Amino acid sequence: MLQNRKYKLLIKYILLLLVLFILFCTNPWENYQRWKYGVQEGVKLEGRPVENMLSHELENVIEKLAIKLEVSPRNAFIDRISGEVVPEVTGRKTHHSITLAKVMEAKRDTNVSLKIIEIQPEITAKLLNSINQPLGSYQTYIAGGGNGRVNNIIVATHSINNVLIAPGEMFSFNQTTGPRTMDRGYQFAPIMVGNQIVPGLGGGICQVSSTLYNAVLEAGLEVIERRPHSMPVNYVPRGKDATVSDHIDFKFRNNTNKYLLLKTSTQDYRVNVTILSNYN
Repeated sequence: MLQNRKYKLLIKYILLLLVLFILFCTNPWENYQRWKYGVQEGVKLEGRPVENMLSHELENVIEKLAIKLEVSPRNAFIDRISGEVVPEVTGRKTHHSITLAKVMEAKRDTNVSLKIIEIQPEITAKLLNSINQPLGSYQTYIAGGGNGRVNNIIVATHSINNVLIAPGEMFSFNQTTGPRTMDRGYQFAPIMVGNQIVPGLGGGICQVSSTLYNAVLEAGLEVIERRPHSMPVNYVPRGKDATVSDHIDFKFRNNTNKYLLLKTSTQDYRVNVTILSNYN
């Protein structure tokens, strides 16, 4: 009788352990996997507990932490209004595979940091500040055409000031100065259409493109597209002009292995264009 009671008590204990196993260990194979292949106990990633995690779970954690810490690189640039050089921003990117390996191989009770790779921007403030050697320059005088023409020349000249041109890059006057619209500050002024002078929006900007063209010639750069006016103009020698319109562009290529910088201004009724390089 006593033996039967002990037997029944043993059965109860076994059933109780079985119930507890089912409640707290519903997936014994998964728990075995975590024990065998998961992260060691007490391991943290950037202070966040990741113990017992499997690799695919850890990848999700790394992804979420990376979003908060990563920074996109940004090139240095020249403020178009002030002309000041705005410094570059160094990028930060997480190396996921190295971070994953570091955590999976970490010993107990250790804190692992993300493996961060710095990404250096292509254009730095040092590079921009080194572009200070004149490669070619030209100057023309503004005469006639009224206030509208003077205004348009100023607007177009400002549009190409502080433009950086990479090695091998093509410069388009029309793309850089944008569409000639009143919203962009252009006004009506005389333009040349065939053998006639008629009012047109943006009249006068050909003096800017022509001044730039002559600076390009002096710098020895490759001219890609250029057309003269249908009649002579009075601000450059005959054959040295470059007309532009909605359908006619002036284009040149930076055929050097250096960055170029356009510096332009309008002072004392003159259009000044200088092409700078960082030749020593």
